[in-house]
Amino acid sequence: MTGDLWWVPSAILLAFVVLGVTLVVASARRRRRDREQAEAAVVAERARAAAISLVRADDQVGAATDELGFAVAQFGEAATRDFAAALELSRRQLRDAFALQQKLDDSVPDTESERRRWTEQIIALAAEATTRLAEQDRAFAARRGRERDAPLLLEQLTRRVDRVTDRVAAGAASIDRLRLSYAPSALAAFSGNVAEARTALGQAKQATDAAAAHLAAVHGYPIGDELSAAELGLFHAGKLLDAIETGEDQLHIGYATLSAALDSADAEISEARTLRDGHEESVAAADLNRVITAADAIVAELRHPSRVSDPAADLARLREVLDGLDVTRSEARNQQLRLDNARAALAGALLAARSQGTVTRGFISANPGRVGAEARTRLAESERLVALAEAEADPVTALDAARRAMTLATDADALARYDARFA
Repeated sequence: MTGDLWWVPSAILLAFVVLGVTLVVASARRRRRDREQAEAAVVAERARAAAISLVRADDQVGAATDELGFAVAQFGEAATRDFAAALELSRRQLRDAFALQQKLDDSVPDTESERRRWTEQIIALAAEATTRLAEQDRAFAARRGRERDAPLLLEQLTRRVDRVTDRVAAGAASIDRLRLSYAPSALAAFSGNVAEARTALGQAKQATDAAAAHLAAVHGYPIGDELSAAELGLFHAGKLLDAIETGEDQLHIGYATLSAALDSADAEISEARTLRDGHEESVAAADLNRVITAADAIVAELRHPSRVSDPAADLARLREVLDGLDVTRSEARNQQLRLDNARAALAGALLAARSQGTVTRGFISANPGRVGAEARTRLAESERLVALAEAEADPVTALDAARRAMTLATDADALARYDARFA
């Protein structure tokens, strides 16, 4: 019985394999079907979006055509030239978009790739066309609002012209006043602003006068261009006059900074004089005197009562001469410190050299005939250098001699003891 059923396990295994393959294939088909359905839904949604975009764009072009006619009647063809060009471009884009939609709707078979590409092109063309026309529509809506408020805006601009006229006069007075205290180079950045502001103000006044004349002649006459020209002129004049006020403030700040720097310079020069008067080296004192004289001359020049100032340039000159003073003063201070340190060390060095020399001289005296010439020569040279160090006015040179004397006295002592040991 068992031998007759040998095939049963294989059949069961085969059945499981077949079942597994069937399940995998069914799952793959289901996933593919779901993916295709999702893609179809996306395509359908984009197709609906394209159709809606076409309708909106077509309505926008129709509305813009009517709007352009109103704008031409109100503002003239010259003022609406950009609007007309934008409308024509949007019409061409709309025609291209309808041509693509016709390809999608006709009976000629299309690939999925072509349908997706054409759909996206339709949406993009329609969006560009509607956006461009919406911008023109907003611009002319704002312009109509401006024209409605034109009498009020003209009145406001006229008052602004009067205020700027007063500011121009004040700016001219400021320039004249500043010329009494400051050099032309200090005023160069804004000295011509009054003339430029007068020109801009004249253009603004001319525009407001023209706008007023047009309104007086024809009620509702479009004066938006004149109002824009007047605003531009007043804005330009205002910026120029603001620069004068800012420049004046900066000059006063610069002058105050210069005054403080001159006071600081007095303190630095006084410190340099003290260092010069107490310095031991004539060369260093002469160098200090040279830079002190130069700094004194600059400070005196910058403080002269009748002098007109350029604070920025004056500060640069003062800083340059003070930098030179600082370098020379630092070098002189270092030299004096070197002398002071040498003087402080000299007493100890002389004491050590004398003491060593006395010890060595005593040892030689205690061993007559046993110490050779070399030790005696070095001791004699050490004693000579001690005498020179004691007589030397320069503490640095004296310290060097004292230290060499100490070295020679030490060498002489070592040689003397060596000679005495082996004599």
